[in-house]
Amino acid sequence: MHTRSSLESRYNRYQSARGGLSKREWSALVRPGTGESYVSRPDTEPLRVVSVCHLLHTPTEGVGELGILVEDAWQDLGLGTALVRHVLNRSRCLGLHTVLVMTDWSNHRMRAICRTLGSHTLRVDGNILELALPAAPSTPGPCTRGRGRRAR
Repeated sequence: MHTRSSLESRYNRYQSARGGLSKREWSALVRPGTGESYVSRPDTEPLRVVSVCHLLHTPTEGVGELGILVEDAWQDLGLGTALVRHVLNRSRCLGLHTVLVMTDWSNHRMRAICRTLGSHTLRVDGNILELALPAAPSTPGPCTRGRGRRAR
């Protein structure tokens, strides 16, 4: 997926022009107990990943950090917003009240998603913004892991 994403998209995700993640970095993201990871795939190509999203615990109780990358061809279709909404809904089940997003000022897509979902700015360091999103309100019923909606 990284090779199908532009330099700009990868920069917006990692704040550097990375080609991808090392095996060590990837294993740290998906290690049980660190949070949850999500991927999206089209119905027509079940083996093709078009987005990846990680919700990781931070050292601060009740606060998680979100990382998301959507393949260029799948941007501007609402997938990023849907993923962030899903993460905010899941965050309560993980005991979180706040989800942090660090992004570059030039990442207008992520800034718009966060603004739409009620973020506030915690910190600005040069071109890097740290935004805080509130977790979705609790809903009745158990917090179970389930299949998300599939990309179409």
